[in-house]
Amino acid sequence: MKTWYPEADLVIKHPKIYTVAITCDEVKEGKTDFPIIEDGGVAAKDGKVIAVGTAADMDQYVGEHTEIIDASGKILTPGFVECHMHCKWTGESMLNLDFNGVTSRQAILDAVAEKAANTPDGVWIEGDGWNELIWEDSQELITRRDLDAIAPNNPVLLLHMSVHTLIANSMALEACGYTKDTPQPEGAEIGHYDDGELDGVLYENGALQPMLATKPPLTDEEHLESLVLIGKRLNSFGITSAIDANLNYKQMHIYNEAHRQGLLTYRANCMFYLDPQFGSFEENMQRLEEMDCVTGFGDDMLKLNGCKVTLDGITAAFTAAMKRREYRQRPGFYGDTIYSQEEIDALVCKATELGWQFGIHTIGDLSEDRALHAFQEANKIRPVKELRHYLIHYQLPYEDQWPIMKELGVGVCLQPTLVSQMGEEPLFWPEQVERFQSPGLMFANGILAGGSSDSPVVSPSPMLGMYYAVTRLDETTGKTLSKGDESKVTPIQALIMWTKNSAFFSHDDDKMGSVEVGNFADFAILDRDCFASADPTDIRDAKVEKTILGGKVVYEA
Repeated sequence: MKTWYPEADLVIKHPKIYTVAITCDEVKEGKTDFPIIEDGGVAAKDGKVIAVGTAADMDQYVGEHTEIIDASGKILTPGFVECHMHCKWTGESMLNLDFNGVTSRQAILDAVAEKAANTPDGVWIEGDGWNELIWEDSQELITRRDLDAIAPNNPVLLLHMSVHTLIANSMALEACGYTKDTPQPEGAEIGHYDDGELDGVLYENGALQPMLATKPPLTDEEHLESLVLIGKRLNSFGITSAIDANLNYKQMHIYNEAHRQGLLTYRANCMFYLDPQFGSFEENMQRLEEMDCVTGFGDDMLKLNGCKVTLDGITAAFTAAMKRREYRQRPGFYGDTIYSQEEIDALVCKATELGWQFGIHTIGDLSEDRALHAFQEANKIRPVKELRHYLIHYQLPYEDQWPIMKELGVGVCLQPTLVSQMGEEPLFWPEQVERFQSPGLMFANGILAGGSSDSPVVSPSPMLGMYYAVTRLDETTGKTLSKGDESKVTPIQALIMWTKNSAFFSHDDDKMGSVEVGNFADFAILDRDCFASADPTDIRDAKVEKTILGGKVVYEA
């Protein structure tokens, strides 16, 4: 039996504490100031904060069994919260070839060729994170014939950084059963050369998922290892909680097993995925009815967050659904949503009736409008503000949408790193570039904006995301994606995005996202005061020295 002691389990002394002690309602009203404590101190007991104040105030909580951390000269913030990524998927991709940030088409081919030379015949080769928009030697897509030439004896599949496009070689296509005569999936595309033969490029989930389901499944041990790997990575960035989107039954089962074995090192919030890859609209409606548990089921380490739908694709693949302006590169073409207006209305209304929170992937403004219409319909059944329905990405914000969002309390999960590294700026009209996925406009207009990455698309580093939110720098062009400063945020607003605001989307803003008595004892300790610096690169370059989850150190540099 564990012996209980009256003193604190953990006391941290002498950091400068950015408490983020502010409510989400105050943020929406324009308030961004909160207590900042010089030579601060915090005490934790049984996983919760029991005292916040100065270092001297903490002496009364110290006893024989108290762990004391001297954080002199350091910064302490709440543990960072990631409101939209693919944790499980990122963990799995860490086992594959990593092409994130690779700026050469040939370098990717060389890496695949080297891997094939050292891989037994028939064994699958996988790679993740390529992005043709940043290739400097050529932006021509790698295709089936390129891969066949360097890896003729291994099935190969390479996943785009957006996770909306995939390239496969002949062996992989044959294993999947794809031929030149395979019908095009609904809302997706199987690519062909001009001669009608398959080119190996697959677009959107309807085409990707049969391929991803064909590759050999991970063992249970590999599934668990993927959660351990991503946990270590998230902790190294100061992340203590994350919303994991696009999960199916199997993946949620693995999460439960990892939790049972004590392997989770971040608070995991699971999103149940309703996508055509899992069945028709009617089948997904039935899946909603069959789920016995809804939003909030679970505990402090693992719970159900909500349902997610991918309503359209991405701009780079011309699969985002546009409305107010046609595609700049394809005159007269607007794209369309994966679900019709009637279908997304029905899904959101049924989920709302059952008590689910609902998050919708929206890139184009047509998909945004249709998602908001669905939320308005759902609001007739039950107040959407209570369930906290939200938009994921919200790439093209428009003023006429904001009154609806404010009335319903609809927030947005933004990914500044993705915007800055994706290289999509040349695809947009100039007036769209100035505003797309703009955190500054959200703060200025009372829309709650959470910080996230969409990892494995880009790095889940919150410091990197904050840097891009503050600078709005497009790394691929060197341009500033901003109209004056209105689309940028301040360093303090960026910190709020990755703490209090993000906690809103998992219904946890009353227990995390700020350093306050009664909250989870989740902290990040940084090596510099980047939030008071006039140089934004201090945010980018700041290092996490310790990450603390529930009063226990889970990462130390």
